[in-house]
Amino acid sequence: MHYVLILLSVGCMKAQVNTEDLRAGNANGIMHQFSLDLAVEKADEEVVDIAAEYRLDVAIKKGLTSFLILNYENGYEKEKGADINTIVNKGFGHLRLTKSLTEKYFLEGFAQFGFNDFLDLNNRFLVGSGLRLKLSNSNRTTIFLGIGAMQENETYGLETEPEIKLIRSTNYLTYMWKLSDTIQLNNTAYFQVASSDAKDYRVLYDGGLDIALNKSFSIAIKLNYRYDNDPHGTLGNTYIQFSNGITFTF
Repeated sequence: MHYVLILLSVGCMKAQVNTEDLRAGNANGIMHQFSLDLAVEKADEEVVDIAAEYRLDVAIKKGLTSFLILNYENGYEKEKGADINTIVNKGFGHLRLTKSLTEKYFLEGFAQFGFNDFLDLNNRFLVGSGLRLKLSNSNRTTIFLGIGAMQENETYGLETEPEIKLIRSTNYLTYMWKLSDTIQLNNTAYFQVASSDAKDYRVLYDGGLDIALNKSFSIAIKLNYRYDNDPHGTLGNTYIQFSNGITFTF
């Protein structure tokens, strides 16, 4: 019988902060956010999963904002008398700069580096830019549409496709819905297609539900989904990750 199960998440941020608003143009604002998720399950076999993320949002001046995200996740399982089997090892860093052109239009530039052992991805580097459009902004809902392009360089641990370099379009739709003063639903859908092959496209979804219990504690439930119509090697088309945790705010 499993006798240890721990899920811990620690955050340093304001409760129910709309980071989209922060990066859209607030002047002279800085926000730090650090989260740590730890899961341990132990009986005849031990399963450990740890994920850490740091985010820095900076409003450089009126109309010019940026954010930096650093994320790392590692997990393993180990049966008695057996070697450790790594079940997840991935991470990424993402830097984005946004400049407002008008109240509704914004220009973005970004760079990202990452790796994911589960997908046999040794490293992935991309750099790009695009246009961001505010479709709606009310007391309850906020909607943004992004259209852009990026140069993508990927190195895989595959003999058939060890390295891939191409230009992709990158488009996204972000929808944030404040269900109440304590509950917020966040949704972002991405569509990325290779410029050289219309059949080489990806659909990604990041969704989350944040429930504030009080000023210090909240519950976060997250869902990440990826569909790749032209996967590399023998990798499958779909990739799904579901997580939940408790956030402590101070």
